[in-house]
This record gives sequence, C-alpha cells and structure tokens, in this order.
Amino acid sequence: MKNLLIVFLSLMSITAMAQKGTIKGLVKDKQTGEEIIGANVFVEGTSTGAATDIMGNFQFQVEPGTYNLIATFIGYANFKIQDLTVGAGEVVELTVLLQTDDVQLEEVVVTAKADQTSENLLLLERKNAVEIKQSIGAQELSRKGVGDAQAAVTKVTGVSKQEGVKNVFVRGLGDRYNSTSLNGLPLPSEDPEYKNISLDFFSTSIINSVDINKTFNPSIFGDVDGANINIVSKELFEDQELRVSLSAGLNTGSVGQDFLRPDGSNMLGTGLSEESPITDLTQYDFNNSFKPSTVSMPLNSSFSVSGGKRLDIGSHKLDAFLVASVQNEYVYKEGITRSAVSSDGGAGRDYTYKAFDYNVAQIFMGNFNYDLTSNIDLSYNTMYIHNNSQMVGEYAGQAQNLTEVDGRSAFIRRQQVNDNDLFVNQLLADVSLSDKINLNLAGSFNSIRGSEPDRRTNTFLLDENTGEYSVAAGSAGLNHRFFSTLEEDDVNAEAVFSYALKGDKDGASKFELGYSYRNTQRNFGYRQFSFDFANQAPVDINNPDATLFNQQSINDDIFRLITTRGFNQEQIDVFAPDTYDGSKIIHSAIANFNYELSDRFVLGAGVRYETVRQEVIWDFNQDRNEYGENLSERNPNYILPSFNLKYSISENDIIRLAASKSYTFPQFKEVAPFLYEDVNFSSFGNPDLKPADNYNVDLKFEKYFGKGNLFAVTGFYKHIENAINRVLVTSAATELSYVNTGNADVSGIELEFQKKIWEKQTGDKFSSFSVGANASYLYSKQKLEDDPDDKLTVLFTHDEAELEGASPLLLNADISYKSETENKGITAALVFNYFSDRIYTIGTADRDNIMEKGIPTLDIISSYRFNKNFQVDFKAQNILDPEYKLSQDIGSGESFVIQNFQRGAKISLGLTFKL
Repeated sequence: MKNLLIVFLSLMSITAMAQKGTIKGLVKDKQTGEEIIGANVFVEGTSTGAATDIMGNFQFQVEPGTYNLIATFIGYANFKIQDLTVGAGEVVELTVLLQTDDVQLEEVVVTAKADQTSENLLLLERKNAVEIKQSIGAQELSRKGVGDAQAAVTKVTGVSKQEGVKNVFVRGLGDRYNSTSLNGLPLPSEDPEYKNISLDFFSTSIINSVDINKTFNPSIFGDVDGANINIVSKELFEDQELRVSLSAGLNTGSVGQDFLRPDGSNMLGTGLSEESPITDLTQYDFNNSFKPSTVSMPLNSSFSVSGGKRLDIGSHKLDAFLVASVQNEYVYKEGITRSAVSSDGGAGRDYTYKAFDYNVAQIFMGNFNYDLTSNIDLSYNTMYIHNNSQMVGEYAGQAQNLTEVDGRSAFIRRQQVNDNDLFVNQLLADVSLSDKINLNLAGSFNSIRGSEPDRRTNTFLLDENTGEYSVAAGSAGLNHRFFSTLEEDDVNAEAVFSYALKGDKDGASKFELGYSYRNTQRNFGYRQFSFDFANQAPVDINNPDATLFNQQSINDDIFRLITTRGFNQEQIDVFAPDTYDGSKIIHSAIANFNYELSDRFVLGAGVRYETVRQEVIWDFNQDRNEYGENLSERNPNYILPSFNLKYSISENDIIRLAASKSYTFPQFKEVAPFLYEDVNFSSFGNPDLKPADNYNVDLKFEKYFGKGNLFAVTGFYKHIENAINRVLVTSAATELSYVNTGNADVSGIELEFQKKIWEKQTGDKFSSFSVGANASYLYSKQKLEDDPDDKLTVLFTHDEAELEGASPLLLNADISYKSETENKGITAALVFNYFSDRIYTIGTADRDNIMEKGIPTLDIISSYRFNKNFQVDFKAQNILDPEYKLSQDIGSGESFVIQNFQRGAKISLGLTFKL
C-alpha cells in the first residue's frame, strides 16, 4: 500500500491544462445533397461558431459542456440541435441537412443524444451529477478487452468476483445485497439460487455503458445495499452504421483435451428437454446416456453483427438499431476438492477431480427511438438472450459412508446443464410539458425461463485390488436424474414528474415526484428419479447404460426407480413435482429534491416509501403438512430516506456526501425449504429468515485535471442489522442454509486515478499514453450469533468474522497506448487485477473458516486498424494462470487445501468490419 501511494503521488505531480472540445461537421441541402457554402453554425445565444467553407465544412472550439446549436442560411429554415454535449478534448462531428423555405418554413429542431460509450463524456457526466456514481463505457470496455457486464464491473473500484459464486461482490457485499437493472428498469433472476440475473449474460455487443450506483437514492428500489448495477443498452448515434465482428481462440488448459459434454446436448445449447420422459416407473424411457459425449477440438469462438439506420417518417425520425451475436467458451479444470475438515484434519469427502465447463450464448437486441412530437420521445427496447452452460465433473477418492472398507474408493460423475432464456420488453417515454416541467414514463415486461434438464449423477465404487467398479448402493440418491424448471414473470411500471426550480428542466435545481410498481411471480418445480439398488452391481463406467442402467436391470430387479414421493405409483402420484411458488408485489412512492444553493453548493434530499408483499408457498415431500403446503409471508412497509451534498471547492475539485437507509429482503429460494444437492454440499431454505436493515454513509473527494484525468478518494461506512449469511447448519448431513447471524459493520477507503501521461499531435497522427488504477481497502466485522427465533441450530466456531466474499484489498491497474491517423491506428493495453484473501464459507461446528486465497490476473489487449473499415484484435487474458485455492486452518496451525485448480490462459484473434 505504501508503494502504491508513492506511485499515486508521483503521477499526481504530472499535470495538464484542461482542453477545449471541438465541434466540426458538414452542412448540406437535404433535397439535393449539395454542400452549402457560407452557412452559419453557432452556439445559441453567443457569437461562438463558424461559417462553412467552399466544401461545406465548419469547425470551432468550445469549453466542455452542453450546448444548443443553430445553423442558418438565406432561403433555408433554421436548424437547431439541442443538448449537444462536448467533453474536454473531444471532437464531435455533425452532418446538418437544411431544408429550403418552400419545403418547410418552421425551424427544424433536433435533440442531440449523448454517446455514453465515450470515456470523456462519462467522466463529464459524473462530474456534473449531484449523486455519487461511477460508469464504464464501451470505449473503456473495448480498450481493456472486457467481454461482458460481469467483467466490466470488476474493473470498477471496490468490485470483485468470487470464483464459483455467481455475480459480484461490491464493497464486500454479495448477490443478495445488490440489484440489477436494464435502462433503469429492474431485471429478474434466472436461477433459484440467486437474486440477480447473471451479469455474464450481457455481452459487450449490447452494452453502451454500465452504471454502478453504490449509494441508495429514491430512483431505485430499496432492496439494495452494495450497489445497483444498471446496464445501458446500445442505440444508434449516427445516421447509419454497420459492424461485423468475429473471433476464434483457445484456452491453454482446454486445448489438447478430449473435452466432455453431457450426452444429448450440443454446441448451440439445445437438444435437451426440460420435461421428464418417464410416465411409468417400471419403464426405462430416458433419452440420454450416462456416458458423456466427447469434443476433440475445444475452440472458443464468437460472431456478432450490429447496425442501424435513421429513418425519416414524415416530419419525424425513427432510429432503429439491431444486434445479433453468438459466442462459446471451453474451460477445463483439474485439482482436488474436499469437504470442510475437522480440527484434526479429517474430511468427509476427499477427491481429485476433472471439470469440463462449456458455455454458449445467443443474443438478439432491438432498440427503437421515435420522436412522436417535438415534445415526446418514445423508446422501445426488446432483447432475447439464450445462455446455456454445460458441465461434466469426474471425482475420485474417499467419501464418508461409502469407502470405509480398505482398498475401496469412490468415483462420481455429474453431468449438468443449465439452460436459460431471458425475454425483455421495455417502453419508455420522455414527455417535455414545458421548459420547466418534464414527465418520464416507463414500463417493462420481463420473462425468465430457466431449466436444469436431465442432470445425471452416478456414484461408483472401485475395488483397487481388482480394478473393477460396482454401483454404490444403500442410498437411492447416490445415482439419480433430475429435471427442474423455473418460470418467472416480472412487470414494472414507473412515472416520475419533475419540475425545474431554477432555469430549465436540465438544471441542477429540481423537484421530482413519482410512483413505481413491481410485480414478480415465480413458479419452480422439479422431479428427481433415483436408482434404488439392492446390491452393489458391477458396472463398466465407460459404458454404464449398456452394462447396468437399462430396462433389463429393472426387469431383473437389480434396481427400481423411485421419486421424492415414493415408488408405489398405484397409490400416490409419484410423478407430482416438488414445487414452490413465489409472489412479490412492491408499491413505491418517490420524492426527491435537489437545490442549487449557490454555484458551488448543491443539496439533495429524497425519500422512498415502499410496501412489500411477499408470499412463498411450497409443496415438498420432505416438508409438507396435511394439506400439502406451507406458507411464508413477509409484509413490511419501509420509509427509506436519502441525502446528497455536492460542494465544488473549485471548478475541478468536488466534495460529495451521501447518506441513506435501505433494506435486504430474503429471496424466494432462501425461505423455501427446497433441498438442492451438489457433489460436495446440499442447501435448503429457512422460512424464519428476517429482512436486514442497512444504513450507509459515503464521503468523497474528486479532482478533475485536464482531459480524462481524475483523482478520487472515498470513505464509506455501512451498518447492517440482522445480516443474512449462508452457513453450515447442525444436521445429520453436510447441509447449508440461510440464517440471520447478527449485526455487521463495513467500512473502507477507495482510491481512483486516471492520467494521460502524454499526448502528441503530429500532422494527422495522434498518439497518447495513459495509466489508470483503482484500489480499495475494506474492513468488515459481523457478529455470529445463532438466531433463537428460527428452527435451525448453528454452532459458530468464532464469535465474529469478516463478511463472506469481502476482500480487504482490491487493486485494478492498466497502462494504455494509442497511435492513430484518420484511417489507421494501433492500441495496446496491459490490464492487471488483484484481490487479497477472503472468507469463502464461515466456520461452524469447530471447523475454521474456509478461505479463498488472493490471486493476481494479467491481460494483454491490442488492436490494429489498417484502414477505415477493418480492424484486427488480439487478446491474451489470464496469462499468469494463477492457482485458484480454497484452504482451511486446522488445530495444528496447518493450512489444509479444500479445493484448487487453474483456469488456463485465454488467447483469441478477431476481425472487425465497420461501415
């Protein structure tokens, strides 16, 4: 940390003068397409501007800011461009089409769009905002070789990803403490284990920018404490554009492997049915084999095409932008995996393993913007994402209650597919009622369809003396097939009325009043078919279907099929699925007030009132009453205040203060007692789980110096009452559940630094060299107390601990070089990331905490544009290929490895065509 501060201070000594932005373009006759000589283009209300030359071109400079432009010429209607934002050092290019007076006598008004892909513009928006926010745009994502939204947010201060856990940790707070939205409207989850949708679903082909709001404000739903992550989808910013990209690559760990995939699946992620084919337990009618299929050339690839056009419909304009992409990736891992160990180093399960992970996704997106009138803008966004992950894991070693006999070991093979379909439909309207009054309307309908079709688990026993295998008997669940489906529909609506207190509606002083509504309905069900063996029958593990798992074995009474409801299908409906149904309805009233007390001082205060009605009904064979169902209801009301203060010490030095209250609500899965089984653990819900209350304070200093340069430092504190954790509960099996563990406190400091070391303009050649870094130090502490109000017993090993997933130290850094002319250019970046050791699982029953060891990652990203249409990209990611490791201390002080593997380096080469 000391050396890091020295680097920061040294780089801070290199300063640069703030630069003006440039507005340039071409003025033409709309009917003939001819260039207009001598037309005047100027900033409204000023003399700043220029006349067009003999080629119709104009160019002039302005200070960074947002302007209205006027274009005039004798015999033509005036042309007005509203809300054109120009960043420091940025060049904004325009094409102005003037219409003759005999065609249109009234002034033509066009509202400019802010291209949020620009790093400079996002930095300017951040500077002008009242609240604390961070954003990362498409330009920065491309420069750092980022492939999806999940990787994007990990480049932001205080955000990290934990291996084996979906989604990200923000300031040490994981999935349940965060929220996800698209264009400001919330999104549902595709996975019953998680609250948020997987961020890796959203590839950079559809991302304009990603906003990370770490402080709560009334514009977002109150179930958030870490951050609201808002993905802004791409839209058209030019009259027309077309972009085609393709790439191919490999993972150094996967190449050369005979890569295994679940039988019945294919490279597109289709082929498996979510419906069980079994209608009679005496008939073996399964469609897929217990023997995995093999891929001999596991190569990664991607293809995307995007484009759009601006269409004139009468006197109105329609912007249409479409994206389609497909991508796949292979990852091979091998190592050891063990269950948590006792104080003497004993483990219930101790395996070596190989894991073959394959992921494929298809994405289709449409964005349509239409200026219905001069005062009403409509936007319609539609998106379909199909994401399919396939895993085959093979585990060999010792397991409690399986291999106690000398000379015997276990072999477990698990084939798992998770198939997810997301449909998003959003309609947004921006209505300008006057210069001071504005109305924003938004609504969405989102639908998730997730399934785990035909998950297959085999447990075999190896006689090490003879080398022969037999099937494990005594517990039917050791060999099973599992079919599950999740259907979730999510409806959102919002209306926000704003009134400008000073100047126009774009000013800092305004009052907002609104209402938002969310209705989420989930249905989850599964069927499991277990193989109940009376004895340990011999089996060929390379051909288990021919030798054992077939109709003949049922006929010979070697095994029988049973479900969670039994096997006597003449007396009960053994095929009825185990289910839970969740319903959650939120009504919110919103009030927000910002007032510019002076040119330097802006005060913001707001409140959000929410009523939450959540109901979960389940019907599981292992937990049902005489009516076959139980009920869990949560019906609180929340008053959630927030406060923001912005003080400008100077034009480029800003202090911000934010404080708020929010809450964290138990999710459907966390309160439903559905038992989910994995190789090394099982988990179930806790109906007595309580919501958590969150209190947050942030203090931030920002210094903007020169083009794209920033230094910022943030201190923050969070207090969480009734914190929620997933822990190992006291039970006959190794089972995890969700419990309230007491109060938690989180505090820390975050540093950001961006600096252009040098820039040079030689003729038409521009070159630059820049560095960036961000770091965070986090302190977290939570009390560990068994909640006396629930029915679970948890024996914590320690009285207190850090938060799960909270890394005390996070570091991101990059070095970038760019050299370009109008048609050619080269860019290169070195991107580094590091997180320190953190808790993976809190210790219970005299077992110590399981720790995830900190690792560094290093990426090299480069591209070469050899003319205005073609570009080649090269990426070498995770080139250090560090060892991922979970470990646990035992009584002697020895560190015991729980799991380890390496992911391999990822190398890719791509080609992009842009018209």
